[in-house]
Amino acid sequence: MNVLIFTGKFGMGHIFAAQAVQEEILRQDPTACITIVDIIDECFPQMRRVVYGWFDFTVNYCSGMYNLLNRMAGRFRCTPVTRTLVQKLDQLLYHSQADLVISTLPLSSQYVSSYKESTGSTIPLYTYITDISAHSEWIASQTDCYFVGDESTRLQHLRLGIPGNQVVVNGIPVRQDFFSALKVSSTPEKRELLVMGGGLGLIPHAEEFLSALAAAPDVHVTVITGKNESLRRELEASYPTFEIIGFTSQVSEYMARADLLLTKAGGITTFEAIHTGTPLCLLRPFLMQEEANASYVQAQGFGKVLWNKSQEAQEILALLRDQETLADMKQRMAVALRSLDRVSPIDRFWTERSAAC
Repeated sequence: MNVLIFTGKFGMGHIFAAQAVQEEILRQDPTACITIVDIIDECFPQMRRVVYGWFDFTVNYCSGMYNLLNRMAGRFRCTPVTRTLVQKLDQLLYHSQADLVISTLPLSSQYVSSYKESTGSTIPLYTYITDISAHSEWIASQTDCYFVGDESTRLQHLRLGIPGNQVVVNGIPVRQDFFSALKVSSTPEKRELLVMGGGLGLIPHAEEFLSALAAAPDVHVTVITGKNESLRRELEASYPTFEIIGFTSQVSEYMARADLLLTKAGGITTFEAIHTGTPLCLLRPFLMQEEANASYVQAQGFGKVLWNKSQEAQEILALLRDQETLADMKQRMAVALRSLDRVSPIDRFWTERSAAC
């Protein structure tokens, strides 16, 4: 079986989701041939630096503008399929000999859907939504199946007019090592806190609560800064008692040993934590999709959201020392995992293929 997965480097969540779907397919069918394609790199190579540079700038410095443009994108879609784009998609489908197209990015879902409409192609298109909120930008008319993170997301799809049989609730996809990570108990003398800033290494305005954590004798702090080398060096100099980790492929192991994860409200990170049974403490969100993820975590009892910036340090330490509450959060995560539909894209493909015969 040949599968073409479209994604993009708008943060790392969409990329990680694509890799997770690839691993899930190969776990079930080791002979599958899977190609992951960055749709910006392949279809708009001349615009790559501008597009990704704009994204990084607005997320870092103009979150209000980013949220506004994101809302407008949902209301006023502009994904014209030019002759050149049709040719590029034709070439990608031909060279990959794809039986199935999967998207982990709203833009690629829109483009593949428009391509199917303009060419009459019947190739199945499955979309994996990487946040809890069902933003309308994800909805594309020629999508055959949506894989969503939670029942609340499914209900949002139904309200948007998507038939219930086209929506599967099986969690936001995470890589296989998060399924198998073994939980490690911390020592009674030290509580284990893991701090992550997301794929971009962002930990905004963190000096105050990091200083308070450094002064806590009963807390061991590990910080993963990703590829942000300047942040890694700065933290190593400022907080010598912290364990500072740069880019690592062992995130699942660090999560599994942590009593609490302090991070941004990203969809992928949230479900990585759920799979490792690691309670969440979320920095106050400033992007619209993160606000929905944070509200979900809080409503489900998986963690705490630091809405009050002046109380961050106190709330982090209080939660870290509250073993009863942490145990309840872990239990809620385990229950949520058991409620998910374990259907894979391969299962869905062959079920639909059999039904069509």
